[in-house]
This record gives sequence, C-alpha cells and structure tokens, in this order.
Amino acid sequence: MTKLSRTVIACVSATMMLAGAASIAGATTFTYELNGSFAEANGGPTLVSYGGTLGPPGYTFGVNAGLSLSDTGISDAYSIAIRFYFDDVNASINTYQKILDFKNRTSDSGLYSGSGSLQLFASTGSGDPHAGSGVHDFANGTPADLLVTRNASGFFSAFVNGHFAFSVMDTNGATRFSGPGNIINFFMDDTLSFAPEAGTGFVDRIQVTTPAAAVPGPVAGAGLPGLILASGGLLGWWRRRQKIA
Repeated sequence: MTKLSRTVIACVSATMMLAGAASIAGATTFTYELNGSFAEANGGPTLVSYGGTLGPPGYTFGVNAGLSLSDTGISDAYSIAIRFYFDDVNASINTYQKILDFKNRTSDSGLYSGSGSLQLFASTGSGDPHAGSGVHDFANGTPADLLVTRNASGFFSAFVNGHFAFSVMDTNGATRFSGPGNIINFFMDDTLSFAPEAGTGFVDRIQVTTPAAAVPGPVAGAGLPGLILASGGLLGWWRRRQKIA
C-alpha cells in the first residue's frame, strides 16, 4: 500500500473533493471517545449499544453486539474514522467480519475484515462495488486506525494506519447510508446471512464527519494524486488519544 503522511490523511478525511474553506466550515463532526460514555463530545446524537460492555478505555463488543449511530445527517458524502481491533481476525465461519454496514443490516455487501485484509465486499449479483487492500491490515488484538471517505459522486476510499488501502467508484449507492435516521451500524452483520460474519473485539474511538454541502466529483486526473491536490488543511480528527496499547 502507499504510505501517506498523517497530514495528507487528515486532509483527505473531511475535505477530499471540497472546493475550499467555505465547504470545510460547512462540515459537521461527531466525536465519540467511548471513555465510559456513549455520548457525543459536543452534545450530538448518542451511540446505541447492542449488548457489549462499556468501560473507561472503550467498548468491548461480542458477535453482533456492536454499535449504531443515527441522525447525523450522513448520506452520500462523509468520512468515518475508527480506532479498533478484532480479537481474532479469523474467528468467523469464513474469516469475514463486518466493520461497517451501510444498509441497515439488509444487505450482505459492506466493509469487512477478511482474514485481516480490508475488503469492500459486494454480494453476488448486487452490482455493488468491490475492492480490497490485498495485504494483511489487521492483527489479533492490535489497535488499528481505519479511515473511510466518500464524496457525493460515489468516490469511496479507505486507509489503514495511515496507509492508502484502496479507492473505488460506487455507481449504485451501495456505500450510501440508508434506513431510519441514515443509521450507521458498526461491527454487526446483516440479518440475511445464514451465519454471522461478525467478530469480537474492542473499539476505542469513532469520529464521523458529514459535509453539509454537496461536493463535486473526482478531481480530473483521478487517483490518489488528485485526492491529495484537492485536499485542504483540516487536521482535527487525527488528534486522538492512544488509549490502548
């Protein structure tokens, strides 16, 4: 994978395709430190637990006992940063463990760890976008920083620990959040699979940024250089505590 500086990653996080400072100012960021509370740092919507354990350092989740978040206004243009680990990256029936569900748990498509490799999985016949990092991104019990971004035209990118993982164009809205309140589900599989493609683990921090204004399509001369040139100077999301070793 391409190694990017934290400055570049932070820029891409909330400004990838934004036209300038005015658009940056229009973005809304929701921060969840998970240090004994599901509350948002500035009084925004609260995370909902599905049976895990919340402690001072963060949230310990079991199989399909993750978290959800609604009413952030998230839809087609966003960035999501998560610091987490799985206890065992090969624990599920086929080694796939869902990280993000976009469709209120009604589709097998979504963002997964597959044997420790980041995968945007497309269910058979769906026509949804599919991409993967092609490397081992996650290790058992080792915290990782995941960042995903999407612009209004459907350009979806993923980064792990400051490394560029992949980008793909979403032409059918598979990575748009839908459901009541545009719900985001973390670490929970869809309800259609015959066996849960979900794991156990720990999440330390979640941050969601939702641009308030529409953003233009991919920069001409596409690819990562275009993303970097288009990015501004928003660095705040990356300033997080390293609460777990």
